[in-house]
Amino acid sequence: MFRIVKQVSFLGTLAFLAPHMSAQVDFTLDGRGVQIHSFFTQGFMYSNDNNYMSMPTSQGSFAFTDGGANISTNVTDKFHVAAQLYVRNVGDFGNWHPELDYALGSYKFTSWFGLRAGRVKTVLGLFNDTQDMDSLHEFALLPQSIYPLDWRSATIAHDGGDVFGDVPLKRLGSLSYVGYAGMRPQDTTQGYLLASIATIHYTYLGGLQVGGDLRWTTPVGAVFGASYRTQDLYGKGTLLATNAPYHQTTTADELGQYYGQYEIKGFAIDVEYRKNLRDSNLFRTAVSTKSIVDTRAWYVAGTYRVTKHLQLGAYRSIYLVDDRKPVTPPTAHEYDTTISGRVDLVHNWYLKVEGHFIDGAPTSPAAARGFYAVDNPAGFSPTTNLLVLRSGISF
Repeated sequence: MFRIVKQVSFLGTLAFLAPHMSAQVDFTLDGRGVQIHSFFTQGFMYSNDNNYMSMPTSQGSFAFTDGGANISTNVTDKFHVAAQLYVRNVGDFGNWHPELDYALGSYKFTSWFGLRAGRVKTVLGLFNDTQDMDSLHEFALLPQSIYPLDWRSATIAHDGGDVFGDVPLKRLGSLSYVGYAGMRPQDTTQGYLLASIATIHYTYLGGLQVGGDLRWTTPVGAVFGASYRTQDLYGKGTLLATNAPYHQTTTADELGQYYGQYEIKGFAIDVEYRKNLRDSNLFRTAVSTKSIVDTRAWYVAGTYRVTKHLQLGAYRSIYLVDDRKPVTPPTAHEYDTTISGRVDLVHNWYLKVEGHFIDGAPTSPAAARGFYAVDNPAGFSPTTNLLVLRSGISF
């Protein structure tokens, strides 16, 4: 009861403060402009049967809070630095523990070649590197087949470096490219670990990631692109049943993603498709087993701006745990049909209302998408109806 009162009070505070806040804080330091931005969101989820995203959503839950602050400046005309601190309490994810979303230095030699290093946001598909910017998106939850909220901390960035640039193509538009290499960040509350919590206690899960993105912006505004990532994932921990050591390695973990986007006269459409092949070796003391999954994910989303303050949207999101298997029971797929509305109340305060109609509930660690056995001890219903409310401010 106290948690609900606290979360409702926080939402009320947002409503009171939002109209009085400016969009950002700017000041000058040693002749250079410095920008500071912040954001806060508060949400509510209610589902008919299955508990979702590690919250007691079948009873209604306000444990859907996040916020952050970032700072950036141009040290020189070509050298840019930026960092963002992020905190969230989304069910069992985050637990109010501050995270460094990114902290980087970027040097652009020319428009077509630059370098950046540090903790750098990973460019993967349309929205991976902007999934922390809820104010930019129509939907309260991005399509979970490709942008699962419970995997956010492990996918949003890498510790390493990028090469990047924009190449003008004159009448054909422009090409943007990114190539990167770095280590996957650690987070002890990510979805993979929560799905394994009943059998394995992990002390490490990470590894080297290498990938890139190529994006073509056409003269008519349509965007087409492809992303690729391969990673050498390594995990270690303890088997809870026997207290024996456990570790896992990947023989292959390759991801390919293809996407398109187009907007005209207030209407926008986004399409993405992902293929992810993971070949893992699981070592339980002296016993080694192999795990191979070949997942597929895609979605089609459309939005329409009705007025300056009202936007409507919908998407159909498909996730298949293993495409090699022709029959997919509820534990092997997640089909999500979503309808959404967003109201921009003032220039920096918004409210989203969203309905999800979900078929399936994959629960294996490598495929978790919001459903966890530890939160549903009586088992899962094959379908879930989910209401999501989310309000936020940015300043």
